Amino acid sequence: MTVPEGHDRAAKRLLGDVRMIADALRAFVPGSWVSHLDLDTLRPLPAEHVNAELHRRRGDLLWAVDLKGGGGVVIILEAQSTPDPRMPARMMTLTGLVCEDLTAEAMGPDGRMPALLPIVLYTGLRSWTPALDLAERAGPPAELSAHVAGQRYVLLDVRELAKQDLPERNLMSAFVRIEAAASPEALVDALRDTLAWLGDDELGPVFLRWVGEVLMPLRFRDADRGPIDELKESMTMLAERAKQWTEQWFSEGLERGRAQGLEQGRRELVQGRRDMAVRQVRLKFGNAAAERLSPLLDRIADATLLAEVGDWVIQCDDAAELLARTANTARSGSGRTGL
Repeated sequence: MTVPEGHDRAAKRLLGDVRMIADALRAFVPGSWVSHLDLDTLRPLPAEHVNAELHRRRGDLLWAVDLKGGGGVVIILEAQSTPDPRMPARMMTLTGLVCEDLTAEAMGPDGRMPALLPIVLYTGLRSWTPALDLAERAGPPAELSAHVAGQRYVLLDVRELAKQDLPERNLMSAFVRIEAAASPEALVDALRDTLAWLGDDELGPVFLRWVGEVLMPLRFRDADRGPIDELKESMTMLAERAKQWTEQWFSEGLERGRAQGLEQGRRELVQGRRDMAVRQVRLKFGNAAAERLSPLLDRIADATLLAEVGDWVIQCDDAAELLARTANTARSGSGRTGL
C-alpha cells in the first residue's frame, strides 16, 4: 500500500467496519448481482498471505459474503493513493495468494471455490491511468491476450465517485465526500454533516480523528484547525455531559438503594458505572476496546474506582492507555467495595 502510514491506519479503521463495506457494495459496485448478496453474512477474513518464496504480502482487507441462492464471494479491497502501473500484476498476484490460502470459512458448504471480487479504492489527486487487467497492455498476438489477462479489478476512484449523485446516510458516501473535499471549508462541512447523522455511533470519533489527525495535515497543512478543534470539543463536552447525567441518575439510584437496603443500592451503583464506562469507551474507541474493557471492570467492585475509569475515558488519547490503567486498577483494587 502506498498511502502514508498514518492515512493507512486511519483509513483501515473505517474500511474495516462491516457497515462501510456493505454500503460500498450497495452504492458503488456495478452489476445487479450485488442484490443477491446476503449482506448479513459479510465477515472479515485474515488479510496476510505468504507465497512460495516465503515473502510476506499483506492485502489491505478481505471480506467473505454468502449469496442468497448458495455459494459465496470473497472481496479483496486494496487502497491506493497514487497510480501504480503494476496494479494489474499486483492484483493478479494477490488474488492468486488468496485462492491458495482460502480457509474452510471462505468456502461454500460444498467446498466449492467462491467468486473473487478485487476492488481498488483510489484516493489520489491525479487521474488513474493503470490498466484494469493485463490484457489491456498485452502485446501481439491478440488471440493470446486472454491467457495473460489475470483478474480484472473494479476501480472505485473517489474523485470520480464524488461527481455522482451520492446516496445519503451511506458510510462510503461520507468517506467519498470527505476524501474528495477540495478545500478546508468543504472538508469541515462534509465531516460536520457526517457526524450529524451518525449521532452517537462509534464511527463518529473515528471519522473525526481521521480528518483532524490525517487528512487536514496531509491536504491542507496551513489551514485553520479551529473548526476541527471545535468539533472535538463538542464531542468531549457531550461525553462529559453524559457522565454528569449518569452520575445524577446513579445518585438517585443510590438514594433508592438506601431505602431498600444499602447493599442492593451499592450493587446497582457499581453495575451502573460499569455499564456507563463500557458505553463511553464504545463511543470513543469502538467495539473492540469496549469488549476488552468489560471483563476488567467486572473485577472492580469499588464504585469510586469505577468512576475514575469513567474519567480516564475522557482523558486518555487512545484505548491502549485506558486499558492499561484499568488493568492495573483491576489487579490492585478489585477487592475494595466502597461507595
